Amino acid sequence: MNKDSRNGRAELPVRFTVPNLSVRDCVELAAGLATYAQIHGIPQIEVSGPPVIGELAQEFGFNELRFVDDHQQPGINIPAVPPSWRCGQRGLRCFSEQIADTTRALSPSDDVALSRLTAGSVMRFSRHNRLGDALGIVSGLEHYCRDNDVESVAVSGSHSLAEVVEAFACDRVAHVSSSSEAIDGDAVFARSSWSVPWLSRFNLAVADIFGGRARHQTPPLRLRAMQPPESRGSLVYCQFDARSSTPVPRDAARHVLSKLGSHGEVRVLGGPDTQAYLGEDITYVRADLNEMIACLLSCRLFVGCDSGVGHLAGCLGVPGLIVSTDDFETTWSFFRGYSNLNVIPMAAAELFLS
Repeated sequence: MNKDSRNGRAELPVRFTVPNLSVRDCVELAAGLATYAQIHGIPQIEVSGPPVIGELAQEFGFNELRFVDDHQQPGINIPAVPPSWRCGQRGLRCFSEQIADTTRALSPSDDVALSRLTAGSVMRFSRHNRLGDALGIVSGLEHYCRDNDVESVAVSGSHSLAEVVEAFACDRVAHVSSSSEAIDGDAVFARSSWSVPWLSRFNLAVADIFGGRARHQTPPLRLRAMQPPESRGSLVYCQFDARSSTPVPRDAARHVLSKLGSHGEVRVLGGPDTQAYLGEDITYVRADLNEMIACLLSCRLFVGCDSGVGHLAGCLGVPGLIVSTDDFETTWSFFRGYSNLNVIPMAAAELFLS
């Protein structure tokens, strides 16, 4: 069975088959399929694949998804869908005209409904708890509250969230250790698009859920206290996270480090896992968020991959390079909001640094 969309486009698929993927990928797929159904006015779509898809649909309240063991008729095999149907490395958030709908810039004269996010609300996060997630959540929520006159909200979850709230100038977002009544922030985050810059993702997702004005170019928050030094040293800081879902191959990373080493002292931001990954003959620096900020603000150049530290460098205005090892267009879309960072493919990194 196919269904007409709201804009008259016929024969939109309503049955999808999902391959065995990681839970994180399944989150994005479930969110994207639910949004696809909403945009095109499809009451419900069928999804088969790993059982976690059904669990996520129930956990996040994706009533548009009906998990089935098998379809009465063949479903669309997601890996076989043309890449143009997908927006970014993971998920199916941006089907057809969704990019235009999501990124449409609002002018001050537009009639925008008031926000329904209640002052004092707490958003609880358990899945999205990395540094990059925390930067996007706190920045997006802070600007949303400022733009929609929401006096104050709070976030609860990981240590990274608490660190970001403490380090950056948040007037409207606080951190609490726990709350008896909290909004599922992970469910809000899951509905955000992988097609827009990282800091804009959560801002748009909150506006999508609670109404109000949304930013389409969310600026980084300024630091609460620490100011950039007048001049940068000769150090080059690198970060090739061994835990990244798109890690830089070891040999390639070491080659890049050796190229950089001919231009100055190189230090790698990373812990024991990165040290075991890259080798013992490199200077490693382990730091909490404030120490990491100080390191980045003092360096001549930052070179990293798609990671939370890369987004931190972007927020701080540190000049740098992000090496894309997966899908260049996706990595670029995440980082395109940072004017100080350039995204280059792994294949071009060695040539660029020679």
